[in-house]
Amino acid sequence: MNVRPDIQVQLDALGDKLDHWVAQVRHPAQFWPQFEMLAGEILDQCAQAERDHACACIQAMLKEHALEIPAWHERDDSVPPREPGA
Repeated sequence: MNVRPDIQVQLDALGDKLDHWVAQVRHPAQFWPQFEMLAGEILDQCAQAERDHACACIQAMLKEHALEIPAWHERDDSVPPREPGA
């Protein structure tokens, strides 16, 4: 199943940001928190039927940039819980 057009636009924008982030961020500790937050916001908007496709897109964009997929993605396709009010 594909995702709604607005979700695909967000996934595409996240993928476009990776080129800049990979070139500019010196340490993964600077990259992953922001990426996880943005990916999590996208996944939060997905209907259950869209999640598999969205997760596959996220995994593909990371592999395309030779980034190691974080443990949260490999474990259960959900991001760590955010702090309330964050």
